[in-house]
Amino acid sequence: MQAPLVTKTTKLSSVWLIPFLALSISLWFVTQHYMNRGTEIQIRFASAEGVEAGKTQIKTLNVDVGVVTQVEINRDLTTVNVTARIKPQAENLLRQDSKFWVVKPRIGSKGVSGLTTILSGAYIELEPGKDYPGKTDFIGLDNPPLTRTNKQGLNLYLISDSVKALNAGDPVVHKGFEVGQITQIEVLNSNRIKTNIFIESPYDQMVTSNSRFYNSSGISFAVNAQGIEVFSDAIESTLTGGIAFDLPKGVAPGEAINDGAEFQLYPNQLAMEKHPFKHSVEFLLLFNRSIRGLNLGEFVEYRGVPVGTVVDIGFSYLAKNRFEQADKPHVPVLIRIDPARLMGHDTPQAQQDMLTALDKHINNGLKAALKTGSLVTGQSYIQLDFYPNIEVEHSALAQISGYRTIPTTHDDLDSMLSDIGVFANKLANIPVGKTFEQIDSTLLGAQQLIAQAEATLAQFQQLSQSADGYMQNPEMQALPQRISNLLNQLTTLVDRIAKSDGTMAGVEQTIYKLNQTLDSVKQVADTLESKPDSLLFSQPKQSDPIPGASNQ
Repeated sequence: MQAPLVTKTTKLSSVWLIPFLALSISLWFVTQHYMNRGTEIQIRFASAEGVEAGKTQIKTLNVDVGVVTQVEINRDLTTVNVTARIKPQAENLLRQDSKFWVVKPRIGSKGVSGLTTILSGAYIELEPGKDYPGKTDFIGLDNPPLTRTNKQGLNLYLISDSVKALNAGDPVVHKGFEVGQITQIEVLNSNRIKTNIFIESPYDQMVTSNSRFYNSSGISFAVNAQGIEVFSDAIESTLTGGIAFDLPKGVAPGEAINDGAEFQLYPNQLAMEKHPFKHSVEFLLLFNRSIRGLNLGEFVEYRGVPVGTVVDIGFSYLAKNRFEQADKPHVPVLIRIDPARLMGHDTPQAQQDMLTALDKHINNGLKAALKTGSLVTGQSYIQLDFYPNIEVEHSALAQISGYRTIPTTHDDLDSMLSDIGVFANKLANIPVGKTFEQIDSTLLGAQQLIAQAEATLAQFQQLSQSADGYMQNPEMQALPQRISNLLNQLTTLVDRIAKSDGTMAGVEQTIYKLNQTLDSVKQVADTLESKPDSLLFSQPKQSDPIPGASNQ
C-alpha cells in the first residue's frame, strides 16, 4: 500500500483584504490630490496688501482658477513672494507673457474701479498671454495693465523732449473721440522721452505715415503777429490730459504703418500746424536793426502766405570773432522753410527745387524783411518779398557759418516808425518856453490891433451917422434940382452960340491967339529954366553963314 502524498498550501487570509483595500484607497486619494492640486506658481509683488494665504483667490474673467497658498518676504526685504496653486484645467493660461495684479478699490483719472472687493476682499487677476505656455515664475504688476493682451490694435511710440500734464492711462483722441490710451512713459536720455500709446482696432486704420500727434492737455494760448489764438481739444483730454492726432491740412494721407512705429510728439496743436511736414530747409538771416517783438515759432510768410517759422535767435550761429570784429554786428535769426508749402510736395527733391527757385528769385530782388504784425501787441514776423531797388551784399544764395542765407532789408512801416522816433527826439529839443512867449506877445499885439479896429469902426459909424444927417438937410436935397437947372441953361447957351456964325469964328480966332501966346510963354519959361541969366545978358549973335562952308 502506497503512502499518501501530503502537500502544504499557503492560504491568504481574507483579513488582509481590508488593509489592502485601505492602502489602495489611500493611494488613489493621494494620486487624485496631486493630480487635482494644479501647478504651483511664484508671483513677486511690491506689497502683499489685501493678499492672505488660503483665502485670496486667483481669477480670470471673474472665474476662480487658483488660490494663494503662502505669502512670505523675499530675501531682498523689499518685495514679497506669493505662492499659489492654479487648477489643472487653467494651466494653459500660464504663458510667458501672462500678467498678474491685485484687484482692489482704486481711484484714478479713468474713474473708480474695484468697488466689488470692498465686501468680498481683494483677489489676484490673471490675464493670459499669447506666448507659449509653461512659465511658473512671474512678476506682479502694481496697477492693472492699460491695454489688455487680447485686444486688437496698434502699439506706437512717440518721441518728444517734454510730456507736460501727461500720465499713463490718459486718452488718445482723434477728432474728439477716444480711440486709445497712453500705456507707458519712459525717459530715454536727458533730451528725449518716449511715450507708448495703444490705438484700439478699428481706429488703428486711421493712423498713417503722415499722421501727426500732439499734446492736447489743457488749453493753449498763443500771442503772435496774427493776434491771440486759443487751442483746446476734447473736454476729457483738456481736463485730465491726453494726446490727439490728425492729418494736417495740405498733407497727403500717407501709407499704412506697422506695429511699433515711431512718431514725433508736438507740444501743442499750433506747433503741429506750423511744421507738419517731414522735409524742411534752414536759413540764417542777418538783420542790422532791432528784432524786438520777434518770438520763436513766429511765422515766416511770403506775401502773406505762411511758408515756415522762426527756429532760434542768437549770436552762437555767427563765426568766431565775427561779433567782435564787426563795426555794427548784425543779429542772426534762424528760420525754417517747408518746401511742401512752396513746391506742393513733401519730398527730398522738393528741397532741391526750392533752393533752385530761391536762387533765381534772390537774383531778381527777393529779400527777407522784418515787419510789424500788430501795433497793439508789438509782435513782429518775417516776410519774403521782392525789393529790386535796394542794394544788397549778394544777389544769390550764400553761406554764412554753414547755413544758407537770404538777403535782408527794412520794412517801410518800421522805417517810418524809426523816423517818427527821430522826429520826436528833435521835437523834444525845441525851446518850447521861448516859443510860447513869442506866441503870447503875438496874441497881445493882435488884441491891441483888434481894439484899434473896434475904435476905427466906431468912428466910421459916427461919420456914417453924420453923413446921414447931412443928407437929410433940405438944402442938400435941393442940390440935384439946382444942378439940373444949371445944365439946362448951359445947353441953351451952347445952342445960341452954334446958331451965330460970326461969334463962332471970333471965338476960334481968340482961341488960336491964346494958343500962340501960351507957346511963347512956354519958350520963355524953358529959357529961364535952362539959363536964368538970359534976362540980363542977350544971346551972342551967330556969324553969317558962308556959302559952301558946310561942304568943306
